[in-house]
Amino acid sequence: MPDADVMRARSAFDELLRFETRGPGDTANAMRRIATRAAIPFGKLWALRYRPPKEIASHILARIEAAHAAECERQLRRLAHDVEVTAAAVGSAHPAVVASAAVLRAAGRPPEGAAASRPGRSPAPALAAVAAGPPDQGLPALADLTDLPLWRAANEEE
Repeated sequence: MPDADVMRARSAFDELLRFETRGPGDTANAMRRIATRAAIPFGKLWALRYRPPKEIASHILARIEAAHAAECERQLRRLAHDVEVTAAAVGSAHPAVVASAAVLRAAGRPPEGAAASRPGRSPAPALAAVAAGPPDQGLPALADLTDLPLWRAANEEE
């Protein structure tokens, strides 16, 4: 069983590292950020990546899996927010919105209001209030942004 635990920890940590890494050469810094955020000794993460142990402590595995679950939840909240913003900009029938909403449904999250940061609280009312407010005179209207030759050429349906 220890082999399965080590493989689960490595898999979850590799995905965490993939989410956290900002570019080439940032692996060690990303590992330090993960270690700090998840309260795991940096040496344990370094060993897990470069020198896989024969077994892993249960509290280390639990912390890695908790950090992985929190990161997945954060990614789903970001996707839900992006779906809301994109749906407001291009309409809910746009292929990108439909595909993203399908991913959210597959993850067990409804597309509308799925960006709740705490149970029972949804940012959707706040987003609706911002959208319903008077338009800012300094910003161009959405129609002005989509009436560009390159945007039209990229979004023409054939």
